[in-house]
Amino acid sequence: MEGKLDINLLLDFYGPLLDERHRQTTEMYFGDDMTLSEIAAELGISRQAVQQSVARARAELESFEKKLGLCGRFMEAEKKIGEVKRLAGEIKKAAGEGPVAEMCERLEAAADDLGETV
Repeated sequence: MEGKLDINLLLDFYGPLLDERHRQTTEMYFGDDMTLSEIAAELGISRQAVQQSVARARAELESFEKKLGLCGRFMEAEKKIGEVKRLAGEIKKAAGEGPVAEMCERLEAAADDLGETV
């Protein structure tokens, strides 16, 4: 996984599994968009210590994802839910008024509920 968005998603899933200092520095760096120097000054540690902490946390997060795959499954589920909603919308449009359109509306609502659950 590349980029800040991916690391933030990994932090959402696996952040509680990290050592407190690693989680904190990584959230500050990727989530709060702070520089290594800013984090070092705020935490009273060296810039190198922050860099090492962030690098180690990132490696651990990527290892967790490689082993467990929760983020990948989450993103895949989100894509499939979107596809269900899109198809239900197309069927509803083609069906016009009536029981099929009502079923499509219920299907869209169920997909929305499932998306909130995931």
